[in-house]
Amino acid sequence: MSKKEQEKLSNQSLEQRKCNFSLTGYSNSRLSGQTLGKSQPKLSFDAMTIVGNLNKTNAKKLSDFMSVDPQIRLWDILQTKFKAKALQEKVYIEYDKVKADTWDRRNMRVEFNPNKLTSEEMLWLKQNIIDYMEDDGFTRLDLAFDFEDDLSDYYAMTDKAVKKTVFYGRNGKPETKYFGVRDSDRFIRIYNKKQERKDNADVEVMSEHLWRVEIELKRSMVDYWNDCFNDLHILKPEWTTLEKINEQAMVYTLLHEESMWGKLSKNTKTKFKKMIREISPIDLTELMKSTLKANEKQLQKQIDFWQREFRFWK
Repeated sequence: MSKKEQEKLSNQSLEQRKCNFSLTGYSNSRLSGQTLGKSQPKLSFDAMTIVGNLNKTNAKKLSDFMSVDPQIRLWDILQTKFKAKALQEKVYIEYDKVKADTWDRRNMRVEFNPNKLTSEEMLWLKQNIIDYMEDDGFTRLDLAFDFEDDLSDYYAMTDKAVKKTVFYGRNGKPETKYFGVRDSDRFIRIYNKKQERKDNADVEVMSEHLWRVEIELKRSMVDYWNDCFNDLHILKPEWTTLEKINEQAMVYTLLHEESMWGKLSKNTKTKFKKMIREISPIDLTELMKSTLKANEKQLQKQIDFWQREFRFWK
């Protein structure tokens, strides 16, 4: 095959990838020459919560519909509230007018994982449930990046001061890392998805490795889903490249003993965070940013689909 033909084939392949509906990332220049495993991260919204208001008429219509539709399990039914699960328990629905009036908030909430719904189920959910709501909007979005690579040896840190919690597996390696607190507007999880599936659902993942970086956004942070982790770094520090032995020892200690960060002054923390970034040839968040940028329009289309004005897939 001539060089010209190879270039043509390469360009065609690129266009095919752009048209592909699957949310797959692209490599970043900082990572050139590095081995990141068998594939680039896959990106998706892994959880959504939509809230809105049911007026009295729509509350009656929806309640009547839900009470007879076989795809819905309804309970706790009163004139001003109800709870339900739909589509084989994949969707949770709650309406409570009294509580909403008391707390001055919208009276209906719908929670689901779009990855677990078929296109037909999404359309059913929108037309039969969500379209009854007025003044609707998102109060939670989870962005999930799935890496078919072992991230246990990577070091994760943030520029901002947030609470960090690390849990270790039986092999002594990190298995789950949390940044922030669960009720905050942004909560980040980095965990061994393959092990989590095996433990919780007894599902065997065929890939050798599967790790997830999940960014849970709530309330005010929902509007910043496409710019929500600029302060996060997932690094592979090469601490032995430091020339000074005392700096090697300090960086090694900070990488392996999280509690040591609490003993440092603000300026010293800043100094060593900068040092750790500089000795890390790989920062997976750069790859995550390029993946998000490449798929931003597709993700926005998914958000637009659930809005009240949007009536069909474009």
